[in-house]
Amino acid sequence: MSVKKLLAAGLAITSLAGLTTTPVSAEDFVIGAVSARTGFMAAYDTPFMQGVSMYIEEANKGGGLNGKYPIKLIERDDGSDVQKAAISVGELLKKQKMSAFISSAISPAAIAAGSMVRSKDLLIMHTIASQPTIPARAGGGSYLVMMSDAHMGGVYAKFAYNDLKAKTAYIVTSDFDPYTEFLPLYFKDLFEKQGGKVIGQSSFAYDQQEFSKVVSAIKKLPQEPDVIVGMPFDNDFPIFINQLRAAGIKSTYLGPDVLDNPSVKGLGKVVEGVHYVTMAAPAASASADAFVKAYAKKYGNADAYYPAMVGYSAMRLVAAAAKAAGTTDAKAVRDAFGQLENVQTEIGSVTYKGVGKLPNLPVHIMRIDGGKGTYLKSIKLDPSEIPTAKK
Repeated sequence: MSVKKLLAAGLAITSLAGLTTTPVSAEDFVIGAVSARTGFMAAYDTPFMQGVSMYIEEANKGGGLNGKYPIKLIERDDGSDVQKAAISVGELLKKQKMSAFISSAISPAAIAAGSMVRSKDLLIMHTIASQPTIPARAGGGSYLVMMSDAHMGGVYAKFAYNDLKAKTAYIVTSDFDPYTEFLPLYFKDLFEKQGGKVIGQSSFAYDQQEFSKVVSAIKKLPQEPDVIVGMPFDNDFPIFINQLRAAGIKSTYLGPDVLDNPSVKGLGKVVEGVHYVTMAAPAASASADAFVKAYAKKYGNADAYYPAMVGYSAMRLVAAAAKAAGTTDAKAVRDAFGQLENVQTEIGSVTYKGVGKLPNLPVHIMRIDGGKGTYLKSIKLDPSEIPTAKK
């Protein structure tokens, strides 16, 4: 996910209190976090951190991380402001010795934070950031915990070719955002590598309200493509899908994860059979289902369970790294994190070893049926299948 995607989502979540520094001891596992509890980014950072807090609360009741180290979370609200985020990260690094760090998903803030914590040998995670170039640009202990855009595109390609038996595809991109621009291209990379063919490509502008040129280009093709792949956000998607179907185009549509939204799924017949991907599918596992119920009970905001589940699962990864390291030492935890393999979490089995700083994990394929999201299957790519990140 990205900044502009979050702006498009337009969710509103109440900011949490309690963002002051808590006294810590030498045996504590201290996590610093500078993320958005106010401003546009709070729609995703806040539930992510709620998931983190849920895990911490549960763990501390049992003695702390892995039953040994009490977890202390020291937070600052960056107000969805990149400059404020950098200042807050600097202040925390000066005042407190930490074992790990969490930044906002805003790309400039994530990269700046990653660069700043590098000298402290810290592991740093970037809430729901999905741009695959962030860890390389931040350097040091920067890791994504969210499925990357490259991963999503590759999963869609594999699903289209192997499950839908698609041989042809049409892709629709927008340079408004790396997510809308590159994810269809990641799809193209693996789809054509498998033997499929992208027979056309169009572009659109954010919030353009009219897609007749794209629709006309598809109608002019000698044969309708088997699938159409495009990532317009939930402000543009209803217009696009309505115009596609009104023109008689019946191609299977593969769209963005923001389609997991009641306002989209409730559009009626026009969205029947539309597919989207997610990391958080309650039907995928008993643990995922249990988390969604527990989150809704605690926070009363069931619709935000997606980033919350990612945050909770991120803490499972931190616990696995600390267990492997056998210490709260920042460098040891950071190095162990990169060697994690098949760690069981609510978002699935997660691996970094041999993959790099982008997690290899199951991506869940969903289809809209009768106004609801139906879980179809989970796909975990072989590392060789993950498309190369585009700058």
